Amino acid sequence: MTTDLQDLFRLNKAQVKPAAEVLARAFWDFPVSTYAYPDELIREKRLPYFFSIDLHYCLRYGEAYATSSRLEGVAAWLPSNHFPMTVWKILRSVPLSIFFNLRLDNAHKMKAFADYVDGVHKRLAPFRHWYLHIIGVAPHHQGKGYAGKLLRPMLARIDKQGLPCFLETVDERDVAIYKHFGFNVVDESIVPATGITSWAMLRQ
Repeated sequence: MTTDLQDLFRLNKAQVKPAAEVLARAFWDFPVSTYAYPDELIREKRLPYFFSIDLHYCLRYGEAYATSSRLEGVAAWLPSNHFPMTVWKILRSVPLSIFFNLRLDNAHKMKAFADYVDGVHKRLAPFRHWYLHIIGVAPHHQGKGYAGKLLRPMLARIDKQGLPCFLETVDERDVAIYKHFGFNVVDESIVPATGITSWAMLRQ
């Protein structure tokens, strides 16, 4: 891997809103999205704010990149010392207006899901590592290599640091993609009360 991070577009706070909208479109029909927000009108309103929380957090405590200023795809990473996301760190990094717009409808579903996968993460990766917190490509740009453009340079840097990288996915189709980039499945389990299968993957 020789691709440099300079080939990517590093996000700042001004790009959080459009980047979150890209992620909302990318994850529109993912199991977690439809589980938490089965009503499509509510899902359309809430998902961008949900992803805004992730991006603001990663901008403060990790790193977030897009494929270019056109935001075809977005990826956000966290060093393990800032995982899991704590209430205090969230409040320090996320504007209050986002919480007002997100509201609390079905937030308990998201929290219960996150608590479970975070528990798996802590159990399987108690060592220093990087965490691929989220990656998504706009639907009309999928299949064009943008995910690889987002992954390769950061993974190359992580390799130079001699660190592992952890991620989880709830889409079985993505498992093969991540295997292509050197990740291996270290846990496959159904998240309680959801019927959703989660795959935890680690790249040594």
